[in-house]
Formats: sequence, C-alpha cells, structure tokens
Amino acid sequence: MTIPARPPVAIVTGGSAGIGWAIGRRLVDDGYLVVAADRVPGLTAAGGNPGILWRELDVTDHGAVERVFGEIESDLGPIEVLVNNAGIQRHRGIEDLSWDEWAAVVDVNLHGVFSALQAAGRRMLTRGEGRIVNISSISSRGSAGRAPYATTKAAVIGLTSTAGAEWASRGVRVNAVAPGYVDTGVFRQGVEQGTLSLETILSRIPAQRLADATEIAA
Repeated sequence: MTIPARPPVAIVTGGSAGIGWAIGRRLVDDGYLVVAADRVPGLTAAGGNPGILWRELDVTDHGAVERVFGEIESDLGPIEVLVNNAGIQRHRGIEDLSWDEWAAVVDVNLHGVFSALQAAGRRMLTRGEGRIVNISSISSRGSAGRAPYATTKAAVIGLTSTAGAEWASRGVRVNAVAPGYVDTGVFRQGVEQGTLSLETILSRIPAQRLADATEIAA
C-alpha cells in the first residue's frame, strides 16, 4: 500500500487575519499545510479554511518561537516555508512617542522577525533547502507619525538582504515583500480613528485604489 506523501509545511506568523490569512489561503491552494502562528486564533477559529492550523505564538518571546517551531516540525514535518508577517503599528509623532510604544513595535516587527527567521533558517540549513519571505513595507522609506513602524520595516529589508547573502549558497532563499496600503481591518480601523486619511492616501497612489490582501499573497 502506498502511503500518501505529507504536504509541505508553511508557517505564517500573524497568520490568523488580514494579509497573513490571505497568504495562508494562497499557500493552501498551492498545496501547503499552513500553520498560522499567532497570539489569537482569529479566522482559524471559524474553520474558514481546513488547510490552515493555528498554533499560539507571541513572536516577542524568543524561547517560545524556538519551542513552537520545533513542535511544528515534530508534529507535521519539516518547515519548507516561513512567511514573517506578524507586525503592529503605533501612530504618534516622534516627540510624543513613549518608550513603551517604541519598544512594543520594535519587539514585534524586528525582534520577532529575527527570532522566527533564525529558528526556521537553522532548520532549513540542516536540510539545504527552504524559503523565507519577510513582509516589509513601502513605509520603510519613512512615514510621518509612524516612526517605529517605518524604522523596523527598513531594518527588515537589511536583515533580509543579509540573510539572503549568507544563506543563498546553502540552499535557503530569503526575500522581502514591501506592500503599500492594503485594504485590511487594521487599515479601516485607522481611517475610523482618524490616524489615516483615505482621501490623502488614494491621491498618492497611481492606481487610485488600495491593494487587496490576495494581491500581496500572490
């Protein structure tokens, strides 16, 4: 009797909603077993896509990242793909930004990306293959009112380039995607709260529209 091959495993941090959820659904369509590693189950709790599992993970906990990635490999098989998507924002001018706000964004958007990249990368390097995609942002060029977000997203590009240079010859590809404004719940919340102006943003976009999360997933 032929035993069916297990599908390749992909981890998407922050994969329970928004862009992360769209990425997970696309990976399922491409034949992957996807683990949404997130603090809350989000859309996975509704069973909206049977190919997406949820594992609780706070990416700011370096030890937890290592432990959860190890459990995923033990339970499901080798990690073939990592998408570093987890991220947060704090809207405030630099002069008014508290240290706790700054540190919170750096912990998730940079330290969390590093922890997941390292944990997945070490495992991929032992096999000589793997793919990592880090989600940066067009805001990495600078964005008024979002200093910690812009700074961390710029740092992610530097980390991505360095990891790619170190690991490409060893079979592990590391790339980044830097989206513009995407129509997600977080974006709509920012518009409702007045921290984002839809009219101003659309005026700066040549296509005169927001991106859809499925476009980033593709």
